Amino acid sequence: MAEKKATILENGDGLFNTHVVLEDVQEVIGSQMNTKARLGENTKYTVVGDGNGFMSRVVLVEPEWTVDDEHLPQKFVLKITSCMHVHGLVEKMRSSNPNAIPPEQEAAMWAMFETESQQLHNREVNLYEITGKWNKNEVMLSPKIYFSKKFDDNNKTKGFLGMEFVDDVTIRHLYANAKPHELHPVLRSLATLQAESLKMTDEEKESIAGYDFKRLMGTMMNEDGMKSIYEQTRDINRDRLTDKANTIEAFGLDVVNFELACNLNKYMGIERDVLVHGDLWAANILWKETDGNFSVSKVIDYQLIHMGNPAEDLVRLFLSTLSGSDRQAHWERLVDQFYEYFLEALGDQEVPYSIEQLKESYRHYFVTGGLIMMPMYGPIAQAKLSYATDTEHVEEYREILTEKAEHLLEDLKRWHIYSRETTKKHQESETTH
Repeated sequence: MAEKKATILENGDGLFNTHVVLEDVQEVIGSQMNTKARLGENTKYTVVGDGNGFMSRVVLVEPEWTVDDEHLPQKFVLKITSCMHVHGLVEKMRSSNPNAIPPEQEAAMWAMFETESQQLHNREVNLYEITGKWNKNEVMLSPKIYFSKKFDDNNKTKGFLGMEFVDDVTIRHLYANAKPHELHPVLRSLATLQAESLKMTDEEKESIAGYDFKRLMGTMMNEDGMKSIYEQTRDINRDRLTDKANTIEAFGLDVVNFELACNLNKYMGIERDVLVHGDLWAANILWKETDGNFSVSKVIDYQLIHMGNPAEDLVRLFLSTLSGSDRQAHWERLVDQFYEYFLEALGDQEVPYSIEQLKESYRHYFVTGGLIMMPMYGPIAQAKLSYATDTEHVEEYREILTEKAEHLLEDLKRWHIYSRETTKKHQESETTH
């Protein structure tokens, strides 16, 4: 009987139920960091990312180096590709709607995740190699990368990344609200990423190519999947969210416009794609707190990097970090600030899009970005709350999530109607001309 082949979809026998064993990490550290030092027996390993990562297991490593090399870090973060949290999310979806993912679609989804998880990791490693040449890490708020192992034809289960550990930082999750001005360093970081991406070679672009939004999200955003998402949203606060969720659900699959989301630059008349972080939300921003004041320390997790529309990250960032009322009141001012940073980062380069095109992109992408964010307010936030030790504030956190969801549902209706009408006018105009 043939031995069953290991797959990234399943738990492994290595570090924290992954397929990566200690010797894999030792080997890569030795070759890429040019050292004979090994991780001694008193090295400490602690999972630090539970409830945060989607396709990763994140481990803090506190080494006992067997050789004292000055360039070796006292601590580092080991990010290992894993589908463990995807299984948890699927179970959450099933709990609210057992038919959320029919068997044949689930099989297709897992087949997609098997290849996509490997590609996501490789693209992130490639992106860090590219941005490392830009010498912009400080303004981009990027962590230092020490070593990495990619997937390839001979390695289907072991992908990992060793990166800088930043002490005394915190994550302000979806159930916390940042102030609009606190996002300025993130906007500058994103503006720099976009501006520098316009200088990328074709080979560099090819190394981070392959992101397929429709393939990645399509299995979750079908008719049954959307029913599950709306039900999860109602569960946050049935008294305040049921009617609003019903209004959006009544639009049917008309709100799931992959054609517009995947070809937004074409619709907006933007001729050059820019680099999109793809997962710029609350859990991927590290903050320093001093006397109750917060400042951004790092922006992390580039697994969903791709070339696309400049507003994609802005929608996700604002929806995840700001209160609903602040987002509605300040999004245009924040977009203006981002554009100032972008022009500054461009220097003498040709400007690839106007502020009007950027704002119109934001309005049209909002529905797609908002629908993707809705499960974050529901099962993903609930999963994170289940880890919370600060139980006395749980109801306060639920109120914050409810307020965000209320305003999101309001704007889903507003921008869906707006996008539908303006897109129709655009198509009629093209037909008459």
